[in-house]
Amino acid sequence: MSMIALILPFALLQADAAPASGAGTRFEQCLALIDEDPARAYEEGMAWAAEAQSMQAYRCAAMALIAQDRFDEGARRLQSLASAVNPENTALRSELWSQAGNAWLLAREPGQARSVFTRAIATMQSDPAQLPDLLIDRARAYAMEREWRLAEEDLSRSLDIRPDNALALRLRAAARLQQRSFDLAQSDALAAVRIEPRNEENTLILGDVRESIRIGAPVER
Repeated sequence: MSMIALILPFALLQADAAPASGAGTRFEQCLALIDEDPARAYEEGMAWAAEAQSMQAYRCAAMALIAQDRFDEGARRLQSLASAVNPENTALRSELWSQAGNAWLLAREPGQARSVFTRAIATMQSDPAQLPDLLIDRARAYAMEREWRLAEEDLSRSLDIRPDNALALRLRAAARLQQRSFDLAQSDALAAVRIEPRNEENTLILGDVRESIRIGAPVER
């Protein structure tokens, strides 16, 4: 999986995230360069920023830092960009918060990630259709902190909006497993397998649940 996919879990290239077509094309070119040569992508992004003071240029440069494993620096830059965006542009602000949160997850800083995802969720409350991915992301931060009940709550909210999401079901199965709610965990895992039968991660969590039921304790990975 590319670094782009890791830090842009939803709507990176949504139309309302990109500015005018010319800048959008340059942004896409900068993104394409990140996977090939992140150091060069950073240099080109900053050169573009110096030339045009483009928010998308700074955004690409921040993402290039993340691709160089400079997660915290990239996350902070994305947070600064989100704070600078017009509050009425809720979609873009939310995307930037989301990107920053995923960078904090890569940095193994779940507390920072949780805080940023919470800001993204608050930004998008008026558009519930955009919330499931953000709730899943915050649940991942909670899980990293071993806050299983809070992770389960976010995943349940996500599934209330998008009930056939295999990822949310799989993650909720894991959260319920850690709370020894084995029957509920098994139900979630079976549903995830039914939706995505070829996804090995779904099969693995179902196996973990069944082994936990057999031994009477959560399986640790």
